[in-house]
Amino acid sequence: MATSITRLGTQLSRYGTWLACCLSRGPKAPLTKGDVEDLAAEMGEDCYAGGTLVFQRGDPAARVHVVRSGTIELSRTMNGRRVMLQLLHPGDVFGDVPALLGDVEPFDARAVNDATVLSIESGALMDLLQTRPHVAHRWFVSLAERMAGLQSRLVDLLAGGLESQVASILLREAGDGVEVRLTHGQLGEMLGTPRASVQRVLKSLEAAGLIALHYRRIELTDPTGLLSLVVEEEV
Repeated sequence: MATSITRLGTQLSRYGTWLACCLSRGPKAPLTKGDVEDLAAEMGEDCYAGGTLVFQRGDPAARVHVVRSGTIELSRTMNGRRVMLQLLHPGDVFGDVPALLGDVEPFDARAVNDATVLSIESGALMDLLQTRPHVAHRWFVSLAERMAGLQSRLVDLLAGGLESQVASILLREAGDGVEVRLTHGQLGEMLGTPRASVQRVLKSLEAAGLIALHYRRIELTDPTGLLSLVVEEEV
């Protein structure tokens, strides 16, 4: 019993505050102290070197994951080309949909750089969702937010020309900031478009004063101008 209490205290000191921030952003779905303790106590930690797989498409979806540090990409090979579907950052959840449905993993999950990932067995998560209403509330709000994000990705891929698609991705990845840490190749993978085509669009946007290109990062110098490209294509 003492060992279990010590283990819980250690895990809570390492993960508790961070988990509360990730899963309880804003007042929409606050977690109680007990919710955070239960969640932290059930989660294990794994470290992945850049370029290594967290899981592959077709693997059993037995665990749900939360990015603690680094960046994880979800991708799938289609018609011989690898398409990056999403970039995940600290606080992002992945793997819960197939795990809760009892399906296999539909994508490859790979660490873009050195990353730390917390994970929980799907059965343990189900127990928490059934017994901790605040955890269930926040998790389902998180799921709804991610589904909305995937709808935005569909807009990126299906609506407008390449210039509008690139502008849309840059705005979404920047969030409330003005910097995006993506390479030209990564943008191409997210759009299923050759790197050279994306590079031409980026150069055009830079020439128009909308962005500034740096090594492995893109600065949004005129977010309003970028937004106008997206809106004009949608009208």
